[in-house]
Amino acid sequence: MKKSEFNKLKALWYKKLERSGFKDIEQDEVYFKNSNVSVIDQRRVTWQSQAEYYQMATDFLNVHPFKSRVERIIWEYHANGISTRDIADILNKVRKNKILRMTVWRIVKRLEIIMKKMYLVGHNE
Repeated sequence: MKKSEFNKLKALWYKKLERSGFKDIEQDEVYFKNSNVSVIDQRRVTWQSQAEYYQMATDFLNVHPFKSRVERIIWEYHANGISTRDIADILNKVRKNKILRMTVWRIVKRLEIIMKKMYLVGHNE
């Protein structure tokens, strides 16, 4: 499919979605689409945000009193950018008691909320 054909089809579907009352939750795309921000600037913002997040995660790793050694290891892997799926796979290679990917995800999300409350002003989840 040519890019022009794709863009026409995409526009058609966005109109249908809009008429149906669909609300797009991906605010970043709307923000960048309606601004004069270049693609390079968009990427810089994304990379900078990720770098700041992982720096905050590393700082949290060094100060938070984790409930268990496994919880700390999970967060350490997360702070190094490893996905929850890969964390579970890595841990399951060395543990007798298997850990579900969803369990790893829940631990990361719970700790992420604690971290954000600790470091971000006005974060009240």
